[in-house]
Formats: sequence, structure tokens, C-alpha cells
Amino acid sequence: MWLLALLTFREAWRKKVVLVAGVLTLFFLILYGTGLHFILGDIVHQDPVAGSFFDMMEAILLFSMGVYLASFMVAGLAILAAAGSIAGEIENGTLYPLAVRPLLRRDLLLGKFFGLAAMLLTYAALFFLSMAGLIYWQTGLVVPGLLPALCLFILKPMVILSVTILGTTKFTTLGSGVFAFGLYILSVVGGMMEQIGALLGSTVIVYLGVVTNLVMPADAVYRRLVATVIDRIPAGNGHDFSFFNPQQILGPFGSQSTPSDWMLVYTLFYAVFMLTVAVNIFKKRDI
Repeated sequence: MWLLALLTFREAWRKKVVLVAGVLTLFFLILYGTGLHFILGDIVHQDPVAGSFFDMMEAILLFSMGVYLASFMVAGLAILAAAGSIAGEIENGTLYPLAVRPLLRRDLLLGKFFGLAAMLLTYAALFFLSMAGLIYWQTGLVVPGLLPALCLFILKPMVILSVTILGTTKFTTLGSGVFAFGLYILSVVGGMMEQIGALLGSTVIVYLGVVTNLVMPADAVYRRLVATVIDRIPAGNGHDFSFFNPQQILGPFGSQSTPSDWMLVYTLFYAVFMLTVAVNIFKKRDI
């Protein structure tokens, strides 16, 4: 299984979709850094803790928006890289030589999962740290809660990968891509509804968003990431949050309705459950 995971990891980096994602990511970072330069030019190299609270929140808002948009690129790479990992090889006939060898289907599937997971973890971590580095370069602000925020950012593609792996064992390559992408969009829309509902004080809309996140908890991971950053803003220097919620500045990109620790536990269970179901389906599938 681990040898197959290593081979999958090396093969994943050679795929055209990863190359295209890398080029697009580079363009995104150049555009993002240019935008930061012109938007935040007046607070470059100031001490963001000692400086204006709203200057610091402006930097955090732009960072949160960058993470939000970057999540789409990471999710897209996870779906495109994994959608054909089983279905595509069945359609091309390249899976048959592996299937007739003394290799358990479970090990075959898990090997592909871990190989793709290693590639996505590397890509997502570099992407996230690059954006945090651009924020530091332009403002001198070290993103509060950088390490836990990084862990949450790389958790999101793992959830999407587990769903896509489930799809690729059941549907065609196109079908598995549509399945995973549809669930991800459902999560994004539900998460946005939940935040808007919290801003408007609508309990019904908030609950609808929560139910949607139970179906696919990808957006809940992003909301917890933003809450982690906001909760670790340095206190003092006139930053009094007792009568003001800094999440209000972030609007729908913030976390007015913050997922609990139990939602994170559920997210981890969700990813493992989806992968377990995928293994069982692949064991019984006639190829």
C-alpha cells in the first residue's frame, strides 16, 4: 500500500492538472500580492499590534478573502486529481494488471488516497504559507494563530478528497467529478447562508446552513479557520472587543456562526467514514 502511495504521489505531480494548478496558483499569488501592495501600501511595515485596529483588521480581511478564494483552487485540484483515480483507470483498462496481482483492493484504494493526500497537503500548505508570507511582507503582521489555521486549511482538501474517492469508486470519471463538485458547492452556499442568517438574526437560515454543513462540512472548516485567526488577535493597545465583534468587519467572509469543536470532530469522522464506504464499495465492484 505504501509503495503504491509513493508511486501515486510521484505520478500526481506529473499530471497536467497539477502543472496547470501550479501555474494558476503562481498567477493568483502575483495578483494577490499586487493587490495587497496597493491596498495596504499606507500601513506597510508598521507594527500592526501597536497601530490602528482597523488597519490590522483590513489586513486580516484581505487574508481571509484570499484564503476563501484559494480554497476553491485547492478544492478544484483535489477533485480533478482524484476523480479519475479509480474510474479513469477502469475506463482505460490500466487498473486490470493491478487487480489481478496479489494486492488487496483496500490497499490499492488506500494507496491512491494517501498518495494524492500527500500531494494535496504539500500544495495546500505551500499555498497558505505563501499568502501568509505576502501579508507579513506588506504589513509586518504575523497572521494570528498561523499554525492551527494552517492545519485547518489542509484539512479541507482531505474532506473533499475522501468524497471524491468515494465518487470515483461508484461513478464514472465525469460522474465522480460532478458528485464531489456538487457537494462542495452545496457546502459553500450553505455556509454563506449560515453567515448571512447570523448577520440578519435569522435562526431558520442558520439552521439550514448547519444542516448543509452536516451533509458536506468543507465550508465549516474555513469558518473555523477564520474564527481561529480572529480569536487570537493580540489584546491590548486599545483593542477592546467587549462591545464589538471583529467578525462583523469580515461580513460573509467571517464566522458569525462559528463551528464548534464537535463539528471538527464530526468533520474528521466524516472523512474517515467516506473513505471507509469507498473501500467497501470498491471491494464489491465488478471491474
